[in-house]
Amino acid sequence: MPLQDDAAAPLLAALAEDERLKAWRIALPDGSLVGYGMGVADVLEAMRSTRAVGRLLRRIPDHVLDTVYGLIARHRGIIGRLVPDGPAPRRFP
Repeated sequence: MPLQDDAAAPLLAALAEDERLKAWRIALPDGSLVGYGMGVADVLEAMRSTRAVGRLLRRIPDHVLDTVYGLIARHRGIIGRLVPDGPAPRRFP
């Protein structure tokens, strides 16, 4: 769901207001938030077809994943052209 969605507010309550839109986040079942590069490992590990890749990414230090994430984020305008327009599927209860 979008970070600005009203349903996201309780999930993001632990973050300072100015931190909420700095990066995407994943709300884990235990209520913790993961984002930036390490969040990619969580997403990939959650899906059966990419689980092995997610486990492999866990072996890379967080700061390296975050650096790669930052590089990609700085070029999101170019990368975004590869993603179709339209709303993403909503899967949070």
